[in-house]
Amino acid sequence: MTPFKTFLSILSLFVVLGLMAWLYPASGITIADTTFRFPALTDIFEKQDPNAVAEEDNAETDPQKAIEEMMAATQAKELAAFSDSLKFYEDFFKNGRNRFDLPNNDPTWFDRLFLHLELAKIDSNIVHIMHYGDSQLEEDRISSTIREDLQKEFGGGGPGMLPAVLNIPSQTTSVWNNGDLTRFIMFGTEEDRADHNRYGPLAQVSKLQGSAVIGIKKREDKDGKFTHVGGYGTIKVLASRRGNLRVRLAYEATVIENEGTDKEKRKKKFVDAPAPTDEKFNKLRVFTWKLPDTTSNAKVYLSGNAEIYSVSVDGPYGVAVDNVAMRGSSGTVFSRMDKELLAESFKAMNARLIIMEYGGNLVPSINKSNIEYNKNLIAKQIQTIQNANPDADILFIGPADMARQIDGKMKSYPGLLPTIEFLREVALENGAAYWDMYRVMGGEGSMRKWVKQSPPLAGADYIHFSRRGAAYMGELFCNALRMHYDYFKFRDKHKIDDAKLKDIQKLKAETAESAQPAEQVPAAETAPQAEAAQ
Repeated sequence: MTPFKTFLSILSLFVVLGLMAWLYPASGITIADTTFRFPALTDIFEKQDPNAVAEEDNAETDPQKAIEEMMAATQAKELAAFSDSLKFYEDFFKNGRNRFDLPNNDPTWFDRLFLHLELAKIDSNIVHIMHYGDSQLEEDRISSTIREDLQKEFGGGGPGMLPAVLNIPSQTTSVWNNGDLTRFIMFGTEEDRADHNRYGPLAQVSKLQGSAVIGIKKREDKDGKFTHVGGYGTIKVLASRRGNLRVRLAYEATVIENEGTDKEKRKKKFVDAPAPTDEKFNKLRVFTWKLPDTTSNAKVYLSGNAEIYSVSVDGPYGVAVDNVAMRGSSGTVFSRMDKELLAESFKAMNARLIIMEYGGNLVPSINKSNIEYNKNLIAKQIQTIQNANPDADILFIGPADMARQIDGKMKSYPGLLPTIEFLREVALENGAAYWDMYRVMGGEGSMRKWVKQSPPLAGADYIHFSRRGAAYMGELFCNALRMHYDYFKFRDKHKIDDAKLKDIQKLKAETAESAQPAEQVPAAETAPQAEAAQ
């Protein structure tokens, strides 16, 4: 059949069907009990409502609505991607053994400190972190490891604040004195204390009556552990406003003799520093030298009649970590110190983080009857520091595992866990963070393992760390702090502010909620599956 004939056949079929639709009765044709119907032409070519079509088209093609839906979908996808990336940090903040316990479980708690540390280099400023503690810190233990790690990251040099009279040697810095200086300490016996409460930021004071010289020099470091503890570029003397005091600084520098001749020589020699600036507070005088060159050997000459609170030895800028060891102290001395002098000292040193590492000396005497008393006493110390320095954050480090012989075996002190619990509670209640050395070590029985390590990480008294153990504890602390700094940098890189972080957490919660099954299966039915999964 030709195409033309095929076309005529199809056309004839449509004509016949059209005639049937036109002639067929609307009510249909009934034969017996059956009614046959055929659609009318008006049904086939029904006219649509143009308004209804327009509304349907607008609903599907409204550009504003389409853009909003697309943006919402993009944002949800972006938030979901960040949620996956942040999970790594959140898992550590929640379950890491060396994690920090933070007020309100806020992982951004360290942000203010990190911002100050990053700005220090830009502003040529020095940020001090004051590490107070008991005998675990003697010899600059733990603090020296934290200092080295932070100065490597943020810049800085020097050991930080030192007392004019250092009676226990430091493993990083040699400090000696000669002359008319008498030392008094707040944390000692009655015979060790002054007849006043003006102790300064180190909880000790040296009374000058005449003249004296203080020498400060970086110790030789054959292992290269403390490369940043030298490099002094800024030196300060904190003294009383009362009395009269004259100061002079000499430092070791490379001197060129006969420069530009055949006999030119370079040698180390002590030279006088430029005159210091003298900043005066109500109760404090601060003498500051900014050295033209860095050095690792300096001498401070004093003459007159005054109280010397500290000599601070720092780099040109960056971070300083002050080691303030108080043998036998439980950290309850701050509320008995001159509040105004303490506040002025914190301000003069730009102290932005106060670490309080105490509790070990409380453990042997703790019992149910005195926990509340000690809790209130520690709270008072935290509040005293907060009032003296509201711009600083406070981090409390609790005691490590401590063991003694009980029933013929070395076991943790019975008062250890109650002490840790009330210290953590009082810290968090007062807006301070808490770091649990007991948990970090491994909990019950961990001190025995540290003592038996080869070489030992703790001493035979089952209380104090060895130098190696203290360094390891410092590394664990730095690892935990670095997790928070990485978290800070990640959010900064991706512009995740507090509002966006809340959106991510909200999305995560909604996703977790939607993933929950509609009905809970009874525990007895899920047990075999759980065992199989394990």
